[in-house]
Amino acid sequence: MLTNELKEILGSNICYFATSTKDGMPNVIPVGLVEPIDDSRILIVDVKMNKTRKNLRENEMVAIAVTDVEKLRAYQLKGRAKVVTSGDLFERAVKLVKEKMERRRRRLKDKLEKEDDPEIRKKLEEMMKRELTPKAAIIIEVKEIYPCM
Repeated sequence: MLTNELKEILGSNICYFATSTKDGMPNVIPVGLVEPIDDSRILIVDVKMNKTRKNLRENEMVAIAVTDVEKLRAYQLKGRAKVVTSGDLFERAVKLVKEKMERRRRRLKDKLEKEDDPEIRKKLEEMMKRELTPKAAIIIEVKEIYPCM
């Protein structure tokens, strides 16, 4: 179901993760801590998802939208989510955060070295210091995929 190309797109772009309350009030957040697990499941790391987690307790149906502007590809994925706070998949989420934060700090450092604007430099320095602590792994069982571009 998840092609290798789609797995690459999910793992290397900002995704938009949509949940809703049991009454249908939507909530959409950008997430960068995303990793395909296999051909039908996706891991999303929860570091600050209070409203999202509340919604998931009421309604397990979710959607993810992702666009790769370089490849001119966009997709919408729909499925069911479950929250995991221990075990192998949670440990995988912890490892993903560590790896992505190391890459992010290197990119931010490169930007900082080239930046002259003091306000932007300050923001970059603050972003480099940020630590993310995983609260949970959200596992999406993908049921439908739609190309959008």
